[in-house]
Amino acid sequence: MVNNKKPTSWRCRSPKQQKDKAEIYNSREWRELRIQKLRANPLCEVCEKEGFVTSAHAVHHRHPIEESTSKAEMRKWAFMWDNLVSVCDACHAKIHKEQQSHTKEAVKARAEQRHERWKDNIMSRFMLKTADPEPPTPTY
Repeated sequence: MVNNKKPTSWRCRSPKQQKDKAEIYNSREWRELRIQKLRANPLCEVCEKEGFVTSAHAVHHRHPIEESTSKAEMRKWAFMWDNLVSVCDACHAKIHKEQQSHTKEAVKARAEQRHERWKDNIMSRFMLKTADPEPPTPTY
């Protein structure tokens, strides 16, 4: 049996998601944002935390855009300044290697991160709905 499906990257759930991701990374908007981030933070932020000085050549997303459930959500995470980290090539490879790790600790940590994001999402929706003034007092 021949598999005619086009392979997706290890993080993408479907060919459509991979196409959406490629569209983002090939956009002028992303290229300009990447350059702005590298100009604002020209040193690797991971190395800096460890006391080293290394030039950054890549921009990494803290929250992987592939975990999005829609193109709109993917764009939101892709272009969110606070989701970007300037990193050197070595640290970028190390981050992705850890993300691909299937050790018990890595799987548990990713599950906890997903759960926290889910809780934050639910709470923000709930808080928006309950931000109305107190309901009127019933009259008897």
